[in-house]
Amino acid sequence: MGKKEACIEAYHEMEERYAMLEIRFFSDEQKSQIKKALADAIKKYELSPEIVVEYDDDDNTHGMYIIEFHDDYDRESGNFFEKLIKDLNIGKCVI
Repeated sequence: MGKKEACIEAYHEMEERYAMLEIRFFSDEQKSQIKKALADAIKKYELSPEIVVEYDDDDNTHGMYIIEFHDDYDRESGNFFEKLIKDLNIGKCVI
């Protein structure tokens, strides 16, 4: 019997004018889905968040995208993050 792939996970953090969404992936396919969803959200909202990709393994198939908005005075990150969560079919986001 094959090993079941873990679902994409999301973790959210917010402070005064700072917002961060960490999206964890567990396969190349999930990494590609996140990359496409990010490109779509950036194009739709014309925003340029700081994006960092960190890997948990040597073959770059497990890791996370960390998306940050600094000085997010107008809270534009909210719609951006909601689109990502919806497009990636993430059912629950840990705060």
